Amino acid sequence: MSDDSVSPDRAVMIRLRARLAVVERAAWFGFAEAMRRQPEETEAYIAAERAKCVAGFAGPKWARDLTDAERAMLGAEVDAGLAQLVEDAKAE
Repeated sequence: MSDDSVSPDRAVMIRLRARLAVVERAAWFGFAEAMRRQPEETEAYIAAERAKCVAGFAGPKWARDLTDAERAMLGAEVDAGLAQLVEDAKAE
C-alpha cells in the first residue's frame, strides 16, 4: 500500500474520528455560550453531571459491555474530560 491511499479499515476509523471532532466542536460552542450567559448555573450542572457519572460508572448498570476495570477507566476519563471542559471555558 502506498502512502497516498487509505485502507478501508482505517477509512472507517478516520470517518468516525472526524464525526467525533464535529460533534465535539458543536458541543463546545454550546457549552462556551452557556458559560458566558450563565456561568454559575452551567458550572453547577457540570458538577452534578460529574457526580452522576462517578456513581453510574462505579456500578454495573452503565457500560455493561465493559469489565469493572474498563468501566473505572472510562469513568475516570469522562470525569477528567468534564473537569477540563470547565477549566478550558474559564480560560477563554
